[in-house]
Amino acid sequence: MKIKAMKRFATDFVYGAVALVVMNGVLSFLIYPFMEKLLGTAGQGKILFFTAVMGLMASACGSGANYARMKISTRTETVNGDYNWFLTGVAALACIVTAIAIWIKGDSAGATGIGIAVLIIATIIRYYADVQFRLDLNYKGFFIYYMVIAGGYLIGLLQFFVTKSWVTMLLLGEVAGLIYVTVQGSIFRRPFFQRSRNYKENRNVMISLSAAYLMSDFVSYSDRLLLPLLVVNGDEMTAIFYYATLVGKMVSLLSTPLNGVIAGHLAKYRGQLTKKMFSGIVGIMILLGIVFTVGSVIGSHIFVGLFYSNNYEAAKPLFWVANAGQVFFFLSNTMMTVVLRFASEKYQVYMGVIYTVLFFVVVVPLLLNFGVWGMAYGLLIINLLKFAVITGLGYLGLMKEKKL
Repeated sequence: MKIKAMKRFATDFVYGAVALVVMNGVLSFLIYPFMEKLLGTAGQGKILFFTAVMGLMASACGSGANYARMKISTRTETVNGDYNWFLTGVAALACIVTAIAIWIKGDSAGATGIGIAVLIIATIIRYYADVQFRLDLNYKGFFIYYMVIAGGYLIGLLQFFVTKSWVTMLLLGEVAGLIYVTVQGSIFRRPFFQRSRNYKENRNVMISLSAAYLMSDFVSYSDRLLLPLLVVNGDEMTAIFYYATLVGKMVSLLSTPLNGVIAGHLAKYRGQLTKKMFSGIVGIMILLGIVFTVGSVIGSHIFVGLFYSNNYEAAKPLFWVANAGQVFFFLSNTMMTVVLRFASEKYQVYMGVIYTVLFFVVVVPLLLNFGVWGMAYGLLIINLLKFAVITGLGYLGLMKEKKL
């Protein structure tokens, strides 16, 4: 049975990993290089600011609702309306955030405020929607879902020659995925806004996890949010830093399918996680960190040299430090998924607070004093610290569980 379970886990992970690699490969190898060639480095930097706002809200609120539903489904009643009410409130918040972002930046990267807001809302819901397949452990469906999104992006690329709209180019991918879930799944079926008797408790879990993800994920988007505002030639430097970290970010995308598969299988696992098992997981994560960092640096030389050759010399010195920071961010999130199996979600909030404090104490001063290099070293330092703290919280959680 153990061998069968391991094969199922490996198959699920491959489906999930390939799906996200292909989807993000379309973005990284086709969409964004196309934007850079057409709009220039600074022009792409402006768009990256708004896609960072989009990604932050989606990874916080969309993933918050997603993982909340995964966690809630193992212990209490839940219905679609609980999550639809939450997402409706988040959509209203997204409109406000969009207006603030345009005001702070001073422009909208050639798009309309309404268009950016709609894109952000669609992306938030898309991040939530793959819970349909995680709940069912249907990673073949998960794979198809992200293939549909990638196909939508490709159609969006073709329409760009007509509309010249980067918002529409991305929006077509998000909408394609949502249509697929609506047709194939049940999470967007009627009754849309009927609440369960545990609605308030479920809502609080969603808010708690979303707040924690917001604090944690802000750091991963901080280069695209802060460099344009705090550094000379910020739009251009944003794009260069993005090129330097892009392979590391693609490796970190493995955390999404890996965390989803881990969460799904741990939700079904009724055994006890021992200290020895947890120590083995920690050791594997550290080994993966070394392997992925080396691979990311090698990949960066190839990728940036091929797709962003004009900026290769500017980005090359950042490869080691910047990619290592991305890899340990991914490993920390995976460790937290394991820890949440046997510890309260309040640990996620504690980690979010600690991580945010570390960011403002370590990264911001380094950024202000050393520019893009300060950002690179600062992110590496706090992601290593995050990994260490989460590991410590894991051992603490195991000790508390053993006493109960």
